[in-house]
Amino acid sequence: MNDLSGAGPAPVAPSGTKPSNGAMLAQIIALVLSVPAVLFGLWMIWYVANPGPCGDFGRGDSTLFVLFCWVVDIPVGVFDLGISLFAKKGAPRLRQRCMVAALVTLSLAIIAPLLGHHCT
Repeated sequence: MNDLSGAGPAPVAPSGTKPSNGAMLAQIIALVLSVPAVLFGLWMIWYVANPGPCGDFGRGDSTLFVLFCWVVDIPVGVFDLGISLFAKKGAPRLRQRCMVAALVTLSLAIIAPLLGHHCT
């Protein structure tokens, strides 16, 4: 019947595992969300670093812009970091890019209050 010692090649298991489609989708969504978050964070840091004259509503005190940066960048950065740490069955290159995007996004939220200018 079926003789395993035949002349044909023996089937070999693939050396690498195929990335999971769900994990890759989550990684792509995380990267797509991080692009506007990074741009928004850079925009808020620019406003914090270049304040207007004191007394001018919205430009003199940078606290509101730091808060905006935190509200957008921290949740997206934590989401990116979570996806990069827990979606292990996804594509390795996307996982590395998610981790870099998470670190950049979270660092913008840390840099923003350091550049703050408060009117007295």
